[in-house]
Order: sequence, then structure tokens, then C-alpha cells
Amino acid sequence: MTVVQSPLDTGFGPYTTAAEVAQGVDLSGQTAIVTGGASNIGRETVRVLAAAGADVIVPARDTNAARLFSPSGLHPRPSCAPSYPRRG
Repeated sequence: MTVVQSPLDTGFGPYTTAAEVAQGVDLSGQTAIVTGGASNIGRETVRVLAAAGADVIVPARDTNAARLFSPSGLHPRPSCAPSYPRRG
């Protein structure tokens, strides 16, 4: 089976930044969950979503590593304690 891909004509390309995509977007009152948000491309995603006004949740297995990540102007909420799934 052959799948033919065609451009979406969004105006965005391979060198478009996350900030360019989010330009003019107001995410106030919205919540975003970014898995992998404490490292690499996830950090940029968190930064741009927060800059657009979103409340961003970054789940992490390693809470110490997650605490080390705090992009400029973003601070963890003191009321957000780590939670663990119940087993059994």
C-alpha cells in the first residue's frame, strides 16, 4: 500500500520555532500536560506554552531532576507534592 503525503500549507516549515507557532495564541485558562517537559525539546515546549498563558504540568519520574528544571519566570507551585500511583 502506497501512502502519498501532501503538504498542509500551514505556513510553518522545518525551521519554524515553537515560539513562532504559538505567536498570537492566548492559552490563558488552559492546562497543558507535557510529558518529558523537564529535558530537551520538552523544556522549550513548556516555556512556550507558559509564555502563551497556559498552566503547564510536567509529570516526572525523577522529582529531583524535575525540581532542577525551572525556566525563567516559571516556578513550581508549593502545593504540588509528588504523587504516586497505587499498586495492588
